[in-house]
Amino acid sequence: MLKNADCTVYEKDSFIRHTIKGVFWSDNRGQTAVKNGIQISDSILVYIYIGDYVPKAGDIIVKGEADFHFDNSSQKSVSESMKLFREQFPGSAVVKNVNDCRYGGLPHIEITAR
Repeated sequence: MLKNADCTVYEKDSFIRHTIKGVFWSDNRGQTAVKNGIQISDSILVYIYIGDYVPKAGDIIVKGEADFHFDNSSQKSVSESMKLFREQFPGSAVVKNVNDCRYGGLPHIEITAR
């Protein structure tokens, strides 16, 4: 079991914050030469070993413990909060895929984000 970071997940619609300790975080950045130029394929792979919250596609994930609170009282305030969040956490990503592997000898949840 590899652990190299903590992470924070914000739920997609409610922006409820979940801090998860002891995860494996792999930031994969790459480029591929294609016919029309260069294709950039950046992704983040996270393995969560324990935790009460299972992230869903569309959630926002940040490496480390983030103490940011979204103001979701109106659509305008959510937009302003999101702008401030992206400025404060430029390495944040949106969860694209969640694979629940909580069985066998090493139960975990695999997350792919971009």
